Amino acid sequence: METISKTEVLEYYRAAMFEKAAIERQIERLHVGGEPSGLRGAGLGHSISTNEKIAAAIQQWDGLEERLYRQIEECMRLAKDFWEIVNSIENGWERGIIIEYYANGLSDEKIADQMQSDRRHIWRVRHQILAEIERGETHGG
Repeated sequence: METISKTEVLEYYRAAMFEKAAIERQIERLHVGGEPSGLRGAGLGHSISTNEKIAAAIQQWDGLEERLYRQIEECMRLAKDFWEIVNSIENGWERGIIIEYYANGLSDEKIADQMQSDRRHIWRVRHQILAEIERGETHGG
């Protein structure tokens, strides 16, 4: 198996979390009524024609549900390496920047607002941390 860099692990984790959130939003839009999902939503004694809208909705729901399960598995697969990298950052403020950006999907601008800092400063610090992680240094700030 091909080995990937620590920076790539962080990037893959961020992308996987974004994809998971996107699937969850699709599921929310599809299923807002609170009734049971999949074939359970069809009700007993009622056969569904393949031309009915509910049949398409059931298929879409089931497909999204399967994609979500696969995406959760992907996030879990990456999580061990992700958190190992994050926990190697000794400085809590800097570790927070990496968590907010890669795990929570925030932009540098939103992180700067949260941390009462400047967007450019957050960007520089994040890239400095990444460079040090790739060199195998633990970052203590």
